[in-house]
Amino acid sequence: MKKIYKLFFVFFLLFIYSSLNAQAYRKPLCVLETTFSYAQPSFDFSGSSLKNFYNFTDYGIKGGYNANLTSKFSVANFKVGQVRAYLTIAFAEFLGSDDRAYNIGGFIKAGWPKTGIKDSLIPYVPPTDTAGSSSITIHSPYIAVGWEIAFFTDRNRKSIITFGTDFDIAVLWGKIYDQPSGKKEIYNNLLDNTKLGLGLNLGYTYRLDEAFGLTFGTRLQFTNLFKKKSDFVKDDGDIFLNDAADVNLNKLLNNNRTIGFIGFYGGLSFFIGTRK
Repeated sequence: MKKIYKLFFVFFLLFIYSSLNAQAYRKPLCVLETTFSYAQPSFDFSGSSLKNFYNFTDYGIKGGYNANLTSKFSVANFKVGQVRAYLTIAFAEFLGSDDRAYNIGGFIKAGWPKTGIKDSLIPYVPPTDTAGSSSITIHSPYIAVGWEIAFFTDRNRKSIITFGTDFDIAVLWGKIYDQPSGKKEIYNNLLDNTKLGLGLNLGYTYRLDEAFGLTFGTRLQFTNLFKKKSDFVKDDGDIFLNDAADVNLNKLLNNNRTIGFIGFYGGLSFFIGTRK
């Protein structure tokens, strides 16, 4: 707790120093941001139970986080702001857990979800829950390419509000675990799935100096607006995300599912070069 108080005290001193240092800063040519974010799963990605994963209604994800590195380049200047192009490289991870198990009997069999979990010769029936525990982990690195409008809200160009939008390429993979009481934990692999989507950003930066500042904001990402896909697995132990509606594959797959999150981020901004 003392370390947290010290950290806030340092930020407070930097803020006072910046407020007293009243010269106008120049518009930056480049901005480099490094941020960390809490990522709240949204839409059909969010869920409270792994039962919904096997019923194809949601993915049972409860929370997540990501780290981002963003480079921005000024492409146009106007009196109170800039238009910037940007590239973000990020790594996100999403987690879910359940205090029930589903006794899926080891590796899911080839043919799932068209055929049964334990037997590839019978139609698919969602597993019933039982005593135990289960969990899911999904990794999702992504690249975002977009543009933003930055507004300087004071004459010294210290306070900046940004609005941005981007096109995203994400790759999702992971594991789903299951451990009935008294049995060993097993897992099945969520195969890598490349998805295309869009992101929206609203940010705020306060420049502590002409060269660096603190940045905060929120991000809404639609990870799989494009390239939705459902298919049966060819090898035991593999699972697809199955985010596209396909009642011919499984009658429960009657809706497209949207994967996404709302992120709340904070970090540092570094300003490189100047624009007139």
